[in-house]
Amino acid sequence: MAKKSKKILFILSIILFLGVISINKNKMYQLKNETYYEVTLNPNNYFPSDKLEPNNYYLANSIKNIDLYFDYYLKNKSKENINYSYDITATIKSYADNGTKLIWTKNFNLKKMNNLNAKEIKINENYKLDYQYYVDYVKSFQEYFNIKTENYLDIKLNIKIDDKDNSDVLVTIPISGNIIEITMKEENNFLENNNQNTNLKKVIIFIILSIITIYIISKILFNKNSEKTILKAYQDIIITIQNKPNINIDNIIYLTSLKDLINIAINNNSNIFNYQNDYYIIIGNIYYIYNLKKT
Repeated sequence: MAKKSKKILFILSIILFLGVISINKNKMYQLKNETYYEVTLNPNNYFPSDKLEPNNYYLANSIKNIDLYFDYYLKNKSKENINYSYDITATIKSYADNGTKLIWTKNFNLKKMNNLNAKEIKINENYKLDYQYYVDYVKSFQEYFNIKTENYLDIKLNIKIDDKDNSDVLVTIPISGNIIEITMKEENNFLENNNQNTNLKKVIIFIILSIITIYIISKILFNKNSEKTILKAYQDIIITIQNKPNINIDNIIYLTSLKDLINIAINNNSNIFNYQNDYYIIIGNIYYIYNLKKT
């Protein structure tokens, strides 16, 4: 019984160890997004360079082109390939009432790639955006309907994984006003969903590990405490001795169950002798020994 219990505890310890390793595994996907843009100006006598870096304010009527560089990389660390496609679109959005009501949109397809399959998503696309073209397009809309609107151009890299919209990079460019600020943001539902699933698995593993840990601890403590409780209940037949008896090894029967020891004592109307962690019963010239520490 003792060997079997130790074996069970050993197996549970291995499960506990492997579970901890699985919780601490690295994420399955590695993402790198280095999308950026530059603003090219019309020739003028005021700016020393015709190129302006990102994250600045720009004079709208000085802009010739906006150079967009989509540099997106997603690696699958597992052996499975990723089925994906992507497109780049431009969308004019016109708002009325100080930008509170969307009244008109116009979509333009800039790039489309379908049915791609690889372990890595590698997108390197450069697009030279003719800013004034979209400004003129909006002006013609306003003149046709004799209306003033607040207008933005959304340039979007949309990535589909398994035919689902999962990742995108959005660059928003105002196309009304004298001074504009370009903003860029990234959304990655695929990684977010993957991380949520990973976190859910970690929670389940943590719960299982907690149950196993509690089981291991309770088994050790319960066995120890229950045996001491049993011995206390039979303390009237237990005699503690100070010296270890001299026993012929051929006359020893080692017991693995305290219950067996108690039953032998009761059935033979015998006392139990205790020396340290050993409990003895002497029947004739036979010693029945149970060791409390070894179980």
